[in-house]
Amino acid sequence: MGTKALVVLAVLAASGGLGDARAAETRRDTEGLFLDMSKLNLGTISSEDDKKKYIYTIQLEKSRVTRKTLKNVYENAFDLYKNGQYEAANDLTRKILSIDPGYSDASILNRATIDLKGSTKPRVSEKRLIEERFEEGMALYRQGRLVEAAQRWEECSKLSPSNLKSHYWLRKARTEMAEEHYRKGRQAYRQHRLREALDQWYAALVLNPRYPRLAVELAKVEAESREQDANEKLQAALNLYSQGLVLESLKMLDAVLESGPGNVKAQKLQAEIRAEVANQHVAEGRRFYETRRYDKAIAEWKHAVEYGYDPKSADQLVARAKEQVRREAAAKARAVEVAKARDEDKKKQREEEAKLAEETRKREEEEKAKAAASGATQQQPAAGAPPVASAESNKQASQQAYLEGVIYYQKGDYEKARDKWLHAKQLDPGNSDAIAGLEKIEKLYGAGQ
Repeated sequence: MGTKALVVLAVLAASGGLGDARAAETRRDTEGLFLDMSKLNLGTISSEDDKKKYIYTIQLEKSRVTRKTLKNVYENAFDLYKNGQYEAANDLTRKILSIDPGYSDASILNRATIDLKGSTKPRVSEKRLIEERFEEGMALYRQGRLVEAAQRWEECSKLSPSNLKSHYWLRKARTEMAEEHYRKGRQAYRQHRLREALDQWYAALVLNPRYPRLAVELAKVEAESREQDANEKLQAALNLYSQGLVLESLKMLDAVLESGPGNVKAQKLQAEIRAEVANQHVAEGRRFYETRRYDKAIAEWKHAVEYGYDPKSADQLVARAKEQVRREAAAKARAVEVAKARDEDKKKQREEEAKLAEETRKREEEEKAKAAASGATQQQPAAGAPPVASAESNKQASQQAYLEGVIYYQKGDYEKARDKWLHAKQLDPGNSDAIAGLEKIEKLYGAGQ
């Protein structure tokens, strides 16, 4: 944009119809504008937001420079037009419109330069053009085409600022158009079409900024329109809520309160819905807690706080869940340790059983070998006589009783295991295996000797 403006000024400086002093002044103004812009110090750009702010600031500054530059160029083009240099004026207005197509003054001047191009008597032609535009406006006005008439008289006023007749009829047309917009606005207001009434009245205000009492009525209808819009959105929110679309309903209520923060109905309904949503999250969190899905329970309780649930209560629920997680983790660790200890005990028992079985087998083999070597025969005790047992036979019987106790222990019959190991100890008080088994039962299962 700044480059285009400089191109325009270069064309302007090259045109022969401008005075050297005027061109020099224009150049100085333009150079001053760009020097001002070059002095901008926006600091170091260190973030994305800073970049956006920097770009926005540059755009604003360029826009300001462009507007001021185009205004200067338009004034020069108008000077050319007044001096009868229509070609040069046309060239400048085209340059202006290429930069800003919405520059209405330049558009009016451009059309005039086209109509007057090639005129041999500039002042006479210009006067005739103004008169023709004015008469066109009068003809349109008589036909009731006020907008078009106002456009013609506005052209006359722009091309000939001292033409009082054009100013008078332009003001008159605008006043009548404002009256018409006001009348239509009143009609729309009576039919409770508030938005249309506002559009009509704002149009009237643009045409006649001093329209009597219009600002008061606009303020009143604006308030009514906001209330009407809020009521419609409130009804829509209620409909969404009745359909179970709770979150959509809350978004609609947020829109209502954004446009009207003091809407009591919206505030109340929003508070009720948020409380319901919060309670739903709390209930869902409790359900997850009962099924031992603690992470999900904590997440639900945090969501409840977002919808207005008491943060302290939520913190208590979260703390309880975290404590339960800790306890279950500790219990699991203890269970693993107990299971490991049991596995080690079973392994040790199997090793002891294998060792005892091997010792028993060896003793039996030794006994058989001795019996075979001596050729002795086993003597049967006399009827009614008490059995006589040697110390060696007592040890063997004690070991056999211990092994039977081990079998009962593995089956979980600890009472019989205890009896067998007591018997083994009676037969051989020095049987360390039987003593260890009794101690184990007493330690783990509380059985007394």
